[in-house]
Amino acid sequence: MSIFKSNDIRGLYPKEWDSDTAYRIGLALSVVIQGSRIVIGRDGRNSSDEIFTFLTKGLVESGMEISDLGIVDTPAVYFSVGTYGFDGGIMITASHNPVGYNGLKLTGRNAIPIVSENGLKRIEEMVGSISHNSKPNRKRGGIVHFDIQEAYVNYLAKYKEDYSDLNAVFDCSNGAAGRFASQLLADFQGNAVIINNTIDSQFPAHGPNPSAEGSIDQLREKVLESGSAVGFCFDGDADRVVMVDDKGSIVSPDLVTALLGQYFTEKEKMSSPESKVLVDIRSSNAVSEYLKTIGALPLKCPAGHARIKRMLREEEAVCAGELTGHYYYRDNFYCDSAWITVFILLNILSSTGEKLSYLKKRIMKYAFSGEISFPFESSGKQEQVISQLLERYSTAEIEQVDGFRFNFSNWWFIVRKSGTEPLLRIVVEAEESGEMEKRVKSLSKEIMEFTG
Repeated sequence: MSIFKSNDIRGLYPKEWDSDTAYRIGLALSVVIQGSRIVIGRDGRNSSDEIFTFLTKGLVESGMEISDLGIVDTPAVYFSVGTYGFDGGIMITASHNPVGYNGLKLTGRNAIPIVSENGLKRIEEMVGSISHNSKPNRKRGGIVHFDIQEAYVNYLAKYKEDYSDLNAVFDCSNGAAGRFASQLLADFQGNAVIINNTIDSQFPAHGPNPSAEGSIDQLREKVLESGSAVGFCFDGDADRVVMVDDKGSIVSPDLVTALLGQYFTEKEKMSSPESKVLVDIRSSNAVSEYLKTIGALPLKCPAGHARIKRMLREEEAVCAGELTGHYYYRDNFYCDSAWITVFILLNILSSTGEKLSYLKKRIMKYAFSGEISFPFESSGKQEQVISQLLERYSTAEIEQVDGFRFNFSNWWFIVRKSGTEPLLRIVVEAEESGEMEKRVKSLSKEIMEFTG
C-alpha cells in the first residue's frame, strides 16, 4: 500500500519509506506550502529523529526556515501554527500505529490540514519524479530551536476550572502526552495519578492505540485502586483520548461528544440561541437525541480530521467528536486536542458533582456495538464487500455522509473503509441488546463470506 493516505503520510519505516523518501518529501513540500516559515514537532519513536534530519535537509535546501519544537504532542504543532502565524506545520508521528511505523501530519496556514485534495496528492507525484540533481535554485534556509513549553501550558490552562475535589488517573501510554503532563497537572496536587509518562519508542506498557484490546487494562486497575472519578488514556501523539469511568468501564467516545456539546451549549446560551455540535455519523442515535433535549443542534459529520475541521469551520460549530476519541474545538483553531478534552471533562464532573458512570448511563439508550474491524489488504475487495451489502440491504434508508449507513426501524449499521489502515469497519446499533448482537453476528458472517 502507498504511504500517502487521504489525510496524512504513514507506513513502516524504513521498509515502506526511508530517509531518501523523507528528503524528497522535504523538497516537494516547498511547492505546496505557500511561504517559507515552517514549524516541526516529532514524537518519541526511534525513527523520528532520522526522519527529521532528512526531511529538514530537503526543506532547508528549498529555502525553508524551520522552527524545531523537538518532542511534542500533535496539538502543540497546531497551536504553534495558529498562534505564531507559521506558513505550515509538520508533525512526525505514526499516531496510534504500532512500533515500526512512522509518518507525517501536514498543515498549512491557520492550521488547515494538507490532505489529498489540497496538496498531498501533488507531493506524492513529485516525490516519485524528483531528481537529486534537480534541487531548487533558492537561497538555503535554516533551522532554529523553538521552545513553546510555557506558552503552550499557559494556553491550555485557560480551559481549567476548579476540579481540586477530584481524583483522576492519566495514562500517557509512553507517548507524546508525557512531554507536558507534569507541567499541565502540577496544580492537581496529590489528586493526579500519572502512569507511563516516560516517552519510550517501544511503548512497553501497552501499544499506542487506546482503543486496542488490553490498552486500558492498567488504567482501569489504577482507577479502581485509587478510587478515582475518571481515567484518561492518550494515544501515541496525544491528539486522542479514551476514558474510563469511576467503575473502570470504558466510556464510548460518542457519549463524551454529548457531554462536551452540553458544556459548550450552556456556556453559550446567553450569546447564541442554538449551538451547533458535529456528531460522527458512526455515533449512537442517543447522542443527537440528547443534544436536542438541551438545546443544541447536532449535525452529522464524516470521520477523518480533515473533513471534520473543514465542516467545523463552515458551520462555525462549537465542537465536534469522533468515535475514535478525537475531539475538536472551534476556539482551538478548529483542531483536536486531547488535553483540552481532559480539562473540560474534569470541569464537568466537578461542577455537576455527578459520577461519570451516571452521566454515561443518563445518555445511553440503545445497544451499541462500537466499531468492529475486518482486515482487507485489497481496496478492491473492500469495495466488492460494500457493493454486496448494498444489494443485500437495499430496502434500508441509506445515508452516504461517510461510507454507507443503513437505517431500519429498530436498528442501523454503517460500513466504511478505514482511511489509515487496510480495514473495513462496521458499527451496529439496535434498541435491544439481543437484536444488536444478532445483527453483529449476521453481518460479520456475511462479510467473511464475501471475502471467500
